[in-house]
Amino acid sequence: MQRRTFIKNAICLGCVGVFASGCKDILTGNNNLKNDKFYYKSKENLPNQIRLEACSLCQLSCPECFIVKVKDKAPEGWLGYLRFKNFKKFVDDNNFKIIELSNHGEIFLNPELDDIIKYAYSKNIRLTAHNGVNLNTVSEATLENLVKYKFRHITVSIDGATPETYAIYRRGGDFNTVISNIKKINYFKKKYNSKFPKLKYQFIVFGHNEHEIDKARELAHELNMKIQFKKNYASYYSPVTTKEGLLAISPEKEYFGCKLLFDMPQIGYDGRLLGCYQSTFKDYGVNVFEKGLLESLNSPNVIYAKHMLTDLGVPLKKEFPCAQCFNYEKLLKSKTGLKMSKA
Repeated sequence: MQRRTFIKNAICLGCVGVFASGCKDILTGNNNLKNDKFYYKSKENLPNQIRLEACSLCQLSCPECFIVKVKDKAPEGWLGYLRFKNFKKFVDDNNFKIIELSNHGEIFLNPELDDIIKYAYSKNIRLTAHNGVNLNTVSEATLENLVKYKFRHITVSIDGATPETYAIYRRGGDFNTVISNIKKINYFKKKYNSKFPKLKYQFIVFGHNEHEIDKARELAHELNMKIQFKKNYASYYSPVTTKEGLLAISPEKEYFGCKLLFDMPQIGYDGRLLGCYQSTFKDYGVNVFEKGLLESLNSPNVIYAKHMLTDLGVPLKKEFPCAQCFNYEKLLKSKTGLKMSKA
């Protein structure tokens, strides 16, 4: 792009200030990025924690779930599960301490999950599923492996305290099965004298379940689980109507999803670099299983996106995952970019 043309476009986009921010090379398409502040010099500088999707498939039909809404029209290749051979090579090539295995789907539908759990343990990698599981379809052997191989944390999405209320949203699931599986995990924790996995009872607060908040607290205590009451992001669906329901909801972490690209990038089950858990059918155009994590995070698209999130004068690229994200919209309205450190 000629200098005159670029300056004209930059003025039209309101981003003249990007020259001062150090991302002129990004905007002009210059791939010589080795001096950029977000460029990783070596593998030793990479994040030691990652989010890796174990499975994007789910057996439930929750009304406002992303997977439910798109599974019949998802582009080819977007639904599947992480292969053990890809997991092994990926962790062998990097130095991870923590891997979050959950994303959009249900991790326990991955038929190779036991191998993944065992290998992570052999590599001293702490596995977590903070993002949530439904815990409806899982073998007793896998439940034992969660304890035996010290899977660190699991959030169980329950959203009720009785079978009747649970079934309203977690369609296709069975409350009693979930509670039984939690009790089996607790049995194995006692058998192996282990505190892992630590369990969290996740309760999205709706109008149809807010009357069970206290009952859920009691049940979580009985099951030796912490409990978290979360906001329903589809506010039009079964809205909360009571003060008690609103007060129970935990405060949100400010722009948590946006910060993941820097600290704990989300990878799809097949290696696509998604950036964060909000991504649907978009990614950053690079596959970490094919290119490696270092080259992928140093790709022009990723470095551009980091400038875009930290300097709101840098224009959005519509092909990026951020283009479909309500968190990025909130960030723009805040008029303040993320305060993140360099690579």
